Amino acid sequence: MIMQALRTKTRVIMLVVVVVFVVSLFAMYITRGGGPPRHTEGERDFAVAVVDGERVMASQVVAGVRDYVQQTGQSDLSPESIALMRNQVLQNIALGHMLEKEAARQKIEPSREGIDAAVKRIEKQFPTKEAFQQYMDSSGIKMKALQERIAAQLSQQMVLEANTPQAEVTDEEARAFYDQAKEVYFRHPAGYNVLYARFGEADKAEEARKALAGGGKWDDVMKGSEGAVQDFTPAGEPAFVAEREFTEGDLKGIADTPLGKVSKALTLGEGNVVIVVKEKKLEEKIVPFEEASADAREMVAYQKKRAGQGEYLQGLLTEAGIQVLAPEFFEAPAPAPTGDEGEGTTEEGASPEGGEEEPSGE
Repeated sequence: MIMQALRTKTRVIMLVVVVVFVVSLFAMYITRGGGPPRHTEGERDFAVAVVDGERVMASQVVAGVRDYVQQTGQSDLSPESIALMRNQVLQNIALGHMLEKEAARQKIEPSREGIDAAVKRIEKQFPTKEAFQQYMDSSGIKMKALQERIAAQLSQQMVLEANTPQAEVTDEEARAFYDQAKEVYFRHPAGYNVLYARFGEADKAEEARKALAGGGKWDDVMKGSEGAVQDFTPAGEPAFVAEREFTEGDLKGIADTPLGKVSKALTLGEGNVVIVVKEKKLEEKIVPFEEASADAREMVAYQKKRAGQGEYLQGLLTEAGIQVLAPEFFEAPAPAPTGDEGEGTTEEGASPEGGEEEPSGE
């Protein structure tokens, strides 16, 4: 989507061991490991479950829920929500363990090149290499730990790929999906094919605009702006922008730019200035099956692949043989008494995920 390219947003490293749990209620990414659980002196940790013969401690589950809450901004910390997340974290811990076990059994491990490439992708989410390193230092993250987590993530993904059969899609299946989903997935809104360029400084964007308005060719001007232009669409490869982006979205300020003309330099935010050329107006339509068949086939294949992964992961969960040792830890407490009897009291079992207290065995 072009608007994702036009808008710059602060992105944060998600230092997580990813378990692609397709039967998950949350599709959560939970941090597993990476340091000792946060415990205050004198507190007693206790086993809440057994996974594949290994104990799972309350502190592990609490840390997993806390990480999820912090990473997603989850605001519902009701006892029911905490219980649901604890159950999900336990399943994700089990899946992570079993996937790691399968990776070792099947001798699956990522290449050094793959790990380095993943680190580079994370690094590029920051404006400079120095900013990336500063974030690592301030967060207390060591490069070795980051590489180990990435390796674990990649190995889990490789196990899933190796144990999920290739999805075959027939013409009939693709057509049936298209007929059912065309109003949702294949309705093309009215809009424009556009060329756009994004700059960090308004004066550099204005220089490029003037060059284009003076008759300069798009790719030549972009090449001449190297170092100043942050990203752009090459000539002949326009991006689609829905008409509503010009009528009520971020591009309202250049809505009246005629077709074929370069817009004024539009500031969308600090360090985010764009110029746009509307190349062609496109009317709303439902894309015919002949044009959409490849996408429909790909979507059906994706659904089949996800279903296959779900079956495989469910099998691993069964094999893990989860045994819950502390059922009350995974259940929401009974509602507090209502009326005068409950006034001025706090609900028992306040969750440590909300930052109040750590788990206790009492």
